[in-house]
Order: sequence, then C-alpha cells, then structure tokens
Amino acid sequence: DNHFVFKGGCERCNPGTRALPAIIAITGYFGAMLAVYYFCNSAVTRTAAPLLSTSISFGLMLTTLQSVSILGQLSMGWESPWYEVMMVVRLFAFDLEFVQMDCLATKMPAISRYLYRALIPAVTVGLYLLLYLLSQVVAPLFKLAKWQLPGTLNSVGTIWQSMYITISLVALLPFQCYDHPNGKSSISKFSEVV
Repeated sequence: DNHFVFKGGCERCNPGTRALPAIIAITGYFGAMLAVYYFCNSAVTRTAAPLLSTSISFGLMLTTLQSVSILGQLSMGWESPWYEVMMVVRLFAFDLEFVQMDCLATKMPAISRYLYRALIPAVTVGLYLLLYLLSQVVAPLFKLAKWQLPGTLNSVGTIWQSMYITISLVALLPFQCYDHPNGKSSISKFSEVV
C-alpha cells in the first residue's frame, strides 16, 4: 500500500504529486485524440501531399516507438538515462507503471491491471463516439462545426492502425511466463498470478 513499482522495486508514493502522472497521461491522451481527429479530417490534410508525408512519417515514428517499447519490457537492468527513456516509451505499450496507478488506488489485482491495458483501445472507440455525440449537442450552442461520423470513424481507424503493435503486445501478455523451481509458472508482468 502507498507504493508503486519502480526499477523492479517498490517506491513510496509522494502524497503531493500522487495524481500528477495520471492527470498528465489522461490529458495527453485526450489531446492526442482531438489532434488526430482534426489533423486527419481537415480539408488541407485530405488534399496536401506534404501533410500526407508528415502523417506517414508520424506513423512510422509511432511504430518505431512501439517497437522500442518491446525492448523496454525485457527484464534488463537499464541504467540511467536509458531507464527513463524506456519508462516513457513503455506508455506506447499501455504499460501503466509510469502513470503510478498503484498510488491512485489501493493495490489492484493483476486482472484489473491487465484489463486497464486491454480496454484502452475499446475505451478509445467509446470516447470518440461520445465526443461525436457531444459535438452534435454542444457545437451548435457555440456556433462550432459538428463532428462528422465518417471523420470520427476515420480517426478511430487511424488510432487503431497506429496501435496494432501495442494491441498485439497486450493480447499476448498473459502468455509471457517464467517457470518456478516447483514446476509451476507465473505471468512475467504479473508475478502474483501462478
């Protein structure tokens, strides 16, 4: 209780900044969702070749970061500054240790920690649909353009396409095990599950 996993050990939660990593992660996630919608669906993006090149480059960068996040999940003793780099890159694999979820709530069971990671893509779809519906009601009140359903679905597809490596990693997480001397095995990421 009141500790989070850090560098393979336990660190005490700082009461003053307990929610700060989660707030930063959630704010960044919503910001990225909005940026994807407006970038993918602007009139300029649909017609401009330079922006197409930029979006392809961004997709390649994201794929590279996801691939590097695989390295970050290996049980290696990363030294500073590489450890910090790997912690940030692991966010692209929905690894929530960086967000210090254990500081926000009491010790969560392994199934809850896994479900948080596994449900992020589905929650993203739900949030996009919620934002679409919200824009239908709120946009006319502020004389803003409503979100279009094809544009919303385009954004969902873009997000899912950019997260395919991460979704695969999360799906295979329960099958990454290590053996105990007694012949049983545990899930590498959730060692309490035998």
